[in-house]
Amino acid sequence: MQVKLTNIVDNTTQDNSDFIPSDGLSYLFEFEDKKILFDAGDQGMVLRHNMQLLDIDPKSIDTLVLSHGHWDHTFGIEALINSRGDAPVLEIIAHPHAFKERRVAKFVLRILALLKYKIYNFGFPILSKEIREKISLTPVTEPFELTPSLTTIGEISEWKEKPSKIDKLTIKIDKKFVNDELLDDLSLILKTKEGIVLILGCGHAGVLNICSRATEIYPNEDIKMIIGGTHLVALAEEELEYVAKKLEKEYKKPMLYFSHCTGKKAIKFMTNYFGKEIVNSFKVGDTLSFEC
Repeated sequence: MQVKLTNIVDNTTQDNSDFIPSDGLSYLFEFEDKKILFDAGDQGMVLRHNMQLLDIDPKSIDTLVLSHGHWDHTFGIEALINSRGDAPVLEIIAHPHAFKERRVAKFVLRILALLKYKIYNFGFPILSKEIREKISLTPVTEPFELTPSLTTIGEISEWKEKPSKIDKLTIKIDKKFVNDELLDDLSLILKTKEGIVLILGCGHAGVLNICSRATEIYPNEDIKMIIGGTHLVALAEEELEYVAKKLEKEYKKPMLYFSHCTGKKAIKFMTNYFGKEIVNSFKVGDTLSFEC
């Protein structure tokens, strides 16, 4: 069975493209009998525009999976639902924390963020009653089978390696805003005939922790490819070197298709370390196909 992965929303597009880049992320998995959207981007207008250029019918999407609850991965939900018309209720699968409100921790920084981004809530969008009636929320913490070849990685609560958190955010749990540990970071594992492929939204749990968890789930499979946002943008050069050496020695140099929050500095470093035959960009409109 062939599975197609398409980048719908991302920071970068190919030169002279009609696609609109944005700071969000959204990928589409196309199976023979199912379409699964991974994240909904940061702007509904961008999501709908790029979907239209890619000839993707919003009504054809069967399930939406969220990598985590940050605004740049969830704020396209309302436009997505509105564009589905009378389509059946859309199931949204994510860690329970992905459905929570978030805000900047310190008041002064909160005001500055409000002025810069024009939003106060940096978590799951506050949706109207009409929109909420057209979605169903399925919270998951353990690995969850989406198809026989695609599963969520589950919550990574114990980090053997350094995660890539954002210390400036808090999350609303039991009516109180507390320090956000980003437990909702949720990657996907695609089991192919060649081995397993990891698909990351932001990789806040840390690329190495995600790799470790994936090999726990599939102990007899090699990681052949890592795709998506890796949040390597937050790492210093010595930390990037540590990650690169681990990917080389422990995980046999998987192919790397970077996007979203990886950062130019990290992409340049990884390209210099591994070479262009290993490191690639994954931009809006790009597709990858897998035999599963």
